[in-house]
Amino acid sequence: MNKKSLLMFFLFTFILASGVVYAQATINADAAGGEKSDANKELGARALQIGDKGEDVAALQNILKELGFREGEIDGVFGPLTHGGVQRFQAAHGLKTDGVAAGKTMELLLAVRQEDKLDTMAAAEFSFTPAELDLFARLVHAEAGGEPYLGQVAVAATVLNRLRSPKFPNTLSGVVYQIESGKYQYSPVLDGRINLPAKEPAKKAVREALSGKDPTGGATGFYNPAKTSNYWVRSRPVSARIGSHMFFYY
Repeated sequence: MNKKSLLMFFLFTFILASGVVYAQATINADAAGGEKSDANKELGARALQIGDKGEDVAALQNILKELGFREGEIDGVFGPLTHGGVQRFQAAHGLKTDGVAAGKTMELLLAVRQEDKLDTMAAAEFSFTPAELDLFARLVHAEAGGEPYLGQVAVAATVLNRLRSPKFPNTLSGVVYQIESGKYQYSPVLDGRINLPAKEPAKKAVREALSGKDPTGGATGFYNPAKTSNYWVRSRPVSARIGSHMFFYY
């Protein structure tokens, strides 16, 4: 083989080797990119199970930990601790205990996370304590437990509107237990129904009102026309009628 042929042989070998290295590097980069894409998925975008890693796994771990179904660090790795936490969550909610965060399990987990977000939004404006939230829900249950769910949200919204108004006390307990002209503003305080435990619809209605929903359009009061003949109340401008309640402005 002459020098020219030998040079061409080495040049061809070098080009071929470079192409192989480049192709392998591209494959590795694509694989890494795929792993990174999975790692950056939002919770709920995929089913999660043993061996998965990513930010969505970390979000799942955080929810399980806050609910008391998992202990340990939030590491974004779906291992035995997370698997066991998911199984305990499933068992507590009557779901198949396969330890996989998907389907109904994922739907319920996302619902719980949404409730946490609503509570966080509420805390930003009102900073209610757990005891105050319980009092709030008990008032809604006592006043509107027999009303449609939207009516319960509406009653909750009027309480918040009073808190926002300079015409009323600036604390939740102040609004609930307010006495005006010798009378309690809410009849359940007078007859003791305020002490009955709240049911879940009332608690949910409070959370929804706290998230910003107000089907009354800013009303600060309500009454049942079948149960009151008070002229002053009936003379107030009405903003909405929901269920058996008329909602009005002061």
